[in-house]
Amino acid sequence: MTEVCRRKSNDNEDDSAAKCRERRRRRIEMRRLAAISTTRGSPQPTYAKGSKEKSQATGEGSSSSTAEGKRIVETVSEIQTVEPVFGSMSVSGRSREMEDAISVRTSFCLPGINRRRPLHLFGVYDGHGGYHVAALCREKMHVLIEEELERVESTCGSGESGEFGAEWEEMWRGVMKRSYERMDEVALSTCACGSEGFQCECRPTQMILGGSTAVVAVLTPEHIIVANCGDSRAVLSRGGRAIPLSVDHKPDRQDELARIEAAGGRVIYLDGARVEGILAMSRAIGQTMVLPS
Repeated sequence: MTEVCRRKSNDNEDDSAAKCRERRRRRIEMRRLAAISTTRGSPQPTYAKGSKEKSQATGEGSSSSTAEGKRIVETVSEIQTVEPVFGSMSVSGRSREMEDAISVRTSFCLPGINRRRPLHLFGVYDGHGGYHVAALCREKMHVLIEEELERVESTCGSGESGEFGAEWEEMWRGVMKRSYERMDEVALSTCACGSEGFQCECRPTQMILGGSTAVVAVLTPEHIIVANCGDSRAVLSRGGRAIPLSVDHKPDRQDELARIEAAGGRVIYLDGARVEGILAMSRAIGQTMVLPS
């Protein structure tokens, strides 16, 4: 009985030691392959001179090379699919009902513009005049961005040039601009009751006053792409210091004030600068205002 117990104990110790060695080997392998994945391209096999030596080199190492290649692909895949850690909080404040919406879409697409690596989207939509526009943005914005990214690939190629230059930045600007314009069209054609094209009997005020701000951040391994409409903000915390990533669209901003007045509108200071004394922001998704003639 004592011998059996000793054997079992030795077996357990051997298993634990083997598992520790395996975990250590995997950690070293992960660090090594992470460094490999940051370099472009894949290492090419080196062949000895002469056909006979070449066949021997490739023949003997083929199985080990294949296994190594599989491990590299699997490990790089694991590195690329790591999702960001995030948190969110939403408070209704003095409103009778929550009119805001938060959208988190991790790995929502793998476009060529990002070298087929996953993109992560974070959006905040501050609704006013009802919840429906903010809810629409939460459900539709990431879909529209994905569609625009696919359109870029179909018209401009895959975009997998590997360079993050002016052309790459311009492509992203176009994608976000068209996505916001399409989102605005969807919001303007959808009533608070959910019907499209206003095929309903809702009051006109319900269809006119509803709107939402929209600030969206798309994360890549190297960049943060931010777009905003309204006065919701994107801020980056770096070393305890807040770095603004967006600029509010406020009626008293010089360029926004000039745009409003050029369109025949007015900025009235009533509890702050407001468009026609109503809107506290100069731009919004879905918001329509009838300016005086």
